[in-house]
Amino acid sequence: MSKSQPEMNPNRRSILKAVAGGCGMMTQTSVMATLLNLQLTKAVVADTSPTDYKAIVCLFLYGGNDSFNMLVPRNNPSSNNPTEYDNYATSRGGFNDGTNNIGGLALQQSSLLAINNPLNMPNRSFGLHPGFGHNARERDAQNNLITNNQGLNGGIAKLYNDGKLSFLANVGSLIEPTTRTDYNNRINLPLGLFSHSDLQQHWMTAAPHTRSQITGWGGRMASLFASSNQNTQVSMNISIDGTNIFQTGGAVIPYTISEGGATVVTGFNTSPSAGLQDKIFTKYATSLLDQTYSDLLAKSFAQAHRGAIDAAIDFNTQVNGVVLNTPFDTGDSLSRRMKKIAQVIAAHTALKQNRQVFFVALNGFDNHTDLLPAHNSLLPQMSRALSSFYNAMVELGCENDVVTFTASDFARTLGTNGQGSDHAWGGNHIVMGGAVDGGKIFGDFPLSLSAPVDPVNGNLDLGRGRLIPTMSVDVIAAELAMWFGVSNATDLSMILPNINRFYSYSGGQAPVGFLL
Repeated sequence: MSKSQPEMNPNRRSILKAVAGGCGMMTQTSVMATLLNLQLTKAVVADTSPTDYKAIVCLFLYGGNDSFNMLVPRNNPSSNNPTEYDNYATSRGGFNDGTNNIGGLALQQSSLLAINNPLNMPNRSFGLHPGFGHNARERDAQNNLITNNQGLNGGIAKLYNDGKLSFLANVGSLIEPTTRTDYNNRINLPLGLFSHSDLQQHWMTAAPHTRSQITGWGGRMASLFASSNQNTQVSMNISIDGTNIFQTGGAVIPYTISEGGATVVTGFNTSPSAGLQDKIFTKYATSLLDQTYSDLLAKSFAQAHRGAIDAAIDFNTQVNGVVLNTPFDTGDSLSRRMKKIAQVIAAHTALKQNRQVFFVALNGFDNHTDLLPAHNSLLPQMSRALSSFYNAMVELGCENDVVTFTASDFARTLGTNGQGSDHAWGGNHIVMGGAVDGGKIFGDFPLSLSAPVDPVNGNLDLGRGRLIPTMSVDVIAAELAMWFGVSNATDLSMILPNINRFYSYSGGQAPVGFLL
């Protein structure tokens, strides 16, 4: 690298250290995207650049959510199957009252939040985990609870009953539709089935046939629309929980932020009101990053870092200035992060973004032990965060333009291990938004969890209540991608390499039907 040689001093060393640290201190997207684009000039982009706004939000539940305690069948004496809850309770090893039947995982039917019968399954009754009835709670500046709006009609339960949220039943990563015979003969099964790392990767890449896929379906989808956003310094894909495969594409990588916004070099401040030390630091940083470099790569690197700093400052200026009237529970990290996403969405016009994909995560679902207490903590957090987020979208007038969905490694065994549940496969998920055909359960929720038999795929139980999925991740991703603007079979197959095994684009129907 050839460049002029100003005097090395402590200030300059600190700047170079920050530059060498790269992504962790300044934001990674601008730097890496600039370098990658030196060799990605042939990246595929969509033929049209949409001018309307749409966003997708992925809430990843790390560890494998025991989702059959999230959405639970209830007995309906007027139906042809009045004992659905009893079969559920049997499959879960009965109810643990704290004294008797220690290890039972069933929730008492009386504790469930009774929701409306699904509009598409009017003769079946379901309930939700009691933690899904929690509204947002307001706190003061010292994080003291000042308003407690918890109630049986709040949170996720209310969103479902109001037609703003639906459930997707028995979802999992698949290479192709799979039966018990296929499983027994090991025919086209996802690699590393029941493994955390493999199934997380498969959800994010929609390529469960390989471990070498380094891009995700959210990243590949965003690459098609890379030209639709005018601000190239901020990625279409924004993560508030670090880098991830899901959002990584050929021409797009996640722009990683925190609850406080984009990260910049400490002390870099171009404001006229900046303090003396910040002004001195900014002067040296500007001098260093604006030097003339003879080497193209070095010049691109320096320009990218300067661009990253400027972009982060502009990002924070636009986003952190957004004031939302919707209450978020500032005592919950997930609620704080969902509020930040809402602020970014509110600023999308100022940031010149027409399409955005967000990623946020909640940890703690690997519950081989203490499953019931863990859910009693985690699910109210989800309920508060998602209900506040949806209400914020209503406040912003863009509830029809934003779809939120959950993902997780896998579900967990219906059968108890004596303390919790273990790794399984097919499970239930949430999709939320004004564009969602709400108040429904899409997919095949088995009539009996103690003997789960599907009318098409036969026996779904691989033992201990490990269910073969009857809805693939691919069809969920396909419906979201088509709503996002993917408009032909070729692009859909580029995003989802196995989609043709589950869905025909030329058929004229939606892959699942959960979006209006």
